[in-house]
Amino acid sequence: MKANACLALAVVVFVPFAAGMTTAAIEPVTSVKAGKNGSPPYILQSVTVRDYTVTREFLATGISTGSALLGTSIRKADDFDLNSVATRNHSGIWRVTQIGGKATWHDTNGDEPDFFIFEAGMNDALSLQAILPGGVLGKAVSVPEATWGKTGLARIGLLNIGQPIGGIAFAITDLLDSSGMPLGSKTVIEGIQINSGDVDPVSFLAVVPEPATLAILGLGILVLRYRRS
Repeated sequence: MKANACLALAVVVFVPFAAGMTTAAIEPVTSVKAGKNGSPPYILQSVTVRDYTVTREFLATGISTGSALLGTSIRKADDFDLNSVATRNHSGIWRVTQIGGKATWHDTNGDEPDFFIFEAGMNDALSLQAILPGGVLGKAVSVPEATWGKTGLARIGLLNIGQPIGGIAFAITDLLDSSGMPLGSKTVIEGIQINSGDVDPVSFLAVVPEPATLAILGLGILVLRYRRS
């Protein structure tokens, strides 16, 4: 999908699907690099939204909680394989915490998208809530089903067979606090809650610092401590 088409879609589809919910600039994923359609596993290598691309080394999974039907597990969403799926999050609540193995997450990505959600089917509306420190939930932000962007991949396997895999992207500033005000770029959160009884989770990913960058920062701290001792 071309950038101008994405922008047009972003303007058109942001209509609340339930009373009392607020919309934001949630965008469709434009494309992914994740293997060849029809030949899983579809191991994600990069995600593109408009003219912005983030590669796998800057992405992290979290720990998902919630229920799924047909003997699948919600933890299927905690990997980079876009062919793994948790069929029907029947509880209506899908929570992702411990993003990148950390108790909290903060923005390291400037104005670009921070979070990516993938689902099988591309036919389910949902809403998003920030999980703020102390477990406080922000106000819900609605995401209509038309927001999903095509990845060019289709599910292979017994469950959700043949369904297209779609993705959405959003930033921390697209979410709301508990009073309904937009979060700032420096807001620290514990995770994200996705509300939908129908969405079939495939993957949740967040932008994090590159591991090598973290290692360099850690080394710098050790050097400073050594000099002070």
